[in-house]
Amino acid sequence: CFSFYPTKNLGALGDAGALTSNNQEYITKIKSLRNYGSIKKYHNDDLGYNSRLDEIQAAFLLCKLKILDEINSHKRNLAQLYFQGLNAEFIKPIVDNDFYDVYHIFNIRFHKRDELQRHLLKNNIKTEVHYPVPPHQQKAMKDIISGEYPLSEEIHKTTLSLPISFYHKEEEILRVIDVMNEYLK
Repeated sequence: CFSFYPTKNLGALGDAGALTSNNQEYITKIKSLRNYGSIKKYHNDDLGYNSRLDEIQAAFLLCKLKILDEINSHKRNLAQLYFQGLNAEFIKPIVDNDFYDVYHIFNIRFHKRDELQRHLLKNNIKTEVHYPVPPHQQKAMKDIISGEYPLSEEIHKTTLSLPISFYHKEEEILRVIDVMNEYLK
């Protein structure tokens, strides 16, 4: 599965995604489900969805695919600014040299996350709390997962995604770093 959500490095103009498989049975089923459960027009064998990637989204993605390496490189450079400039009190992502991270998001953790987020917003810096509710506390999971998961809860209370996009300039990221480090003084 591939997500082409608009904020992804290879993002469409709207919601989009793709599935691949080398299993013909799966491909046939997926093609049916994406088109109202229909393989033959107007004959619905299954309860499906309207989840086709339209031509405009596909055309935009093809254009963006040509510069994907440039997008990834730029975001990796911005991430390095965060790694080098942010105070050690901010918990930064773990880097593993065996993996090539393209920094779809740059997520830090901080014990006073909400206070920090308000401070950044007062300075016209928008951030995002991705996934504020831990999976085990989601209503949809109440009959599937039970128990306490303190580490998960701690992560979800302290996580904050900082600005990082292809359109951000180095100066903007350096300003975010300055405002965050000033907050600690």
